[in-house]
Amino acid sequence: MNYRRMIKFQVVGWGGSIINLGTLWLLHGNVDLPLLLAGAIGIEASIIHNFTWHYWKTWRDRVEGHLADYGRQLLRYNVVTASIDFVMKLVILWGLTRLGVYYLLAAFISLLFGPVFKYLANEFIIFRPTDREGEPLTSELGD
Repeated sequence: MNYRRMIKFQVVGWGGSIINLGTLWLLHGNVDLPLLLAGAIGIEASIIHNFTWHYWKTWRDRVEGHLADYGRQLLRYNVVTASIDFVMKLVILWGLTRLGVYYLLAAFISLLFGPVFKYLANEFIIFRPTDREGEPLTSELGD
């Protein structure tokens, strides 16, 4: 288990959480966009932020480091991470606000769910280790 990578992952995630909450506050709290639309935009902004840091720092030893690879990986990352984020975060955001929880507190609570799932998805799906020919390694369970 690579603990340095896990720490980098968490630090990047905290930055993404700030992006997510700030975007939600700006778009829903100030511009008055509908809650779920503002929430979705905030999630996507944090996804792009997090991926960029993960690509160039957290998993830089597993990427090719050029624009075409960045684009391919971003697409895969977006599909996997968005699936986790949009389902969990928007359901929790919607549910808690329906129960009377303030929307920013509900969004913060939604951020507490998912880091373990997203780390594993990044480690074994998005930035999976490959051999020299680019084939996924099936025997490696981490660094």
